[in-house]
Amino acid sequence: MSSSSTPSSLLRRAGAARSVSERWTRRGLAMLRRTPFPRPTARGWSVIAVGIGLVGGGLVATTSVAVSAGLLLLVLVVLGIAMAFVVAAPLRGSRAAPRAMVQVGEVYRERITLRGTSMPIGPRSTLLVREQLDDAFASVSDAEALVEVGPTLPPAVFDVEALAMHRGRTVVGPVTIRVEDPFGLLRIDRPVVAPEEVVVVPASTALSAIDTGALAGAVSADEGRVGQGGSADDSELRPYRPGDPIRRVHWAQSARRGELHVRQTTQAQPPEAVIALDLRRESYQQLGRDDLAELADLGGDAAFEHAVVVAASVARALAARTSRVVLVTDDLGGATRHTGDAGGLTDVLVGLADVRLRGDARPVTDVLPDVRGRDVHGMTAVVTGHCTAEQAAELVSSTSGSSRGILATIVPPDPVVRGILDRGGWRTLVVPVVGSGGVR
Repeated sequence: MSSSSTPSSLLRRAGAARSVSERWTRRGLAMLRRTPFPRPTARGWSVIAVGIGLVGGGLVATTSVAVSAGLLLLVLVVLGIAMAFVVAAPLRGSRAAPRAMVQVGEVYRERITLRGTSMPIGPRSTLLVREQLDDAFASVSDAEALVEVGPTLPPAVFDVEALAMHRGRTVVGPVTIRVEDPFGLLRIDRPVVAPEEVVVVPASTALSAIDTGALAGAVSADEGRVGQGGSADDSELRPYRPGDPIRRVHWAQSARRGELHVRQTTQAQPPEAVIALDLRRESYQQLGRDDLAELADLGGDAAFEHAVVVAASVARALAARTSRVVLVTDDLGGATRHTGDAGGLTDVLVGLADVRLRGDARPVTDVLPDVRGRDVHGMTAVVTGHCTAEQAAELVSSTSGSSRGILATIVPPDPVVRGILDRGGWRTLVVPVVGSGGVR
């Protein structure tokens, strides 16, 4: 029994050793594949050139001392390559950011953590770690630092802070590290953290003209369904949650069940507030120096950027009083783009980060009929740079009777335009650039 069990035990140990060896071999090959080959520094090229020259001159002159010195220099380069690989290959990094969406004017913060080799024996090394920042950010803190890694050291931590300057989708990263051998002959530049997308959403501006009375016409989605010819059969009951309107309480069922229950519609919820942003370049090119001193640009891009800020401000103001806000814009190809049907304000702000001024965009009056077809009940806010009397009349006729309207402009509209909107039940909101001299 003992003689037969001994070979099997040895076989199991040999198999386990082979398995461990294969696992470490695969791990080492994977680390080598993702680690670029070291590049010589200026000092390294000098040492290589001198070493090759000594070896070649010693062979020609049959001088063994020169050959030995040249070989010693070349061996020094090979040792530098090995040591650079030993430090760079096992390095792992991670990025921790509290938010993947920031607002223009806010500080984006992240923490980079670097871990070296897990082996108990290994060299300590000082690395240059660098985070790549796009033009949408301005560094508040230094985007590169020297950190020390080693087998007995805790993970190195590197904090990055950057101020968001421009809206849009931008990429942060990759995080790269620079490893040099102790002799300063070679270096390895290796990415350790992959790039990630960060969305910079527009900032806000003051909207004192939007008061409670202007928003009182925003009909809630549930009231739009049940309150306009609907019944309790169109809804289902659920337990009352703090913050639910008291008018939705079903008193009969609450008394029968012994606790408060509220009506909740089972049909598709329509958006409660719609924000239509004008993307036509001509709407912002018509603003002259008399209207906006600092936004009088030929392409209208600066004026449009302020209109995006106004749209974001209106969205935040409406979202504070309604349950859902939808952004409606003209998409490429003549389609109507709805942003925020599911996620509400966050999706609207992300949509505003993506919008771009176009010369071939359709007027808002051509986009709103698609919104009316979706059975919108609530507030319709149109954000534009310039509105004519014809466009004002079309806006009034494009909205359904159950929807109230707000026209948000950068410059005060003509009295004729204001009169048409007032007769149609629309409110006019003028949000000039601070210091432009406009009247709100």
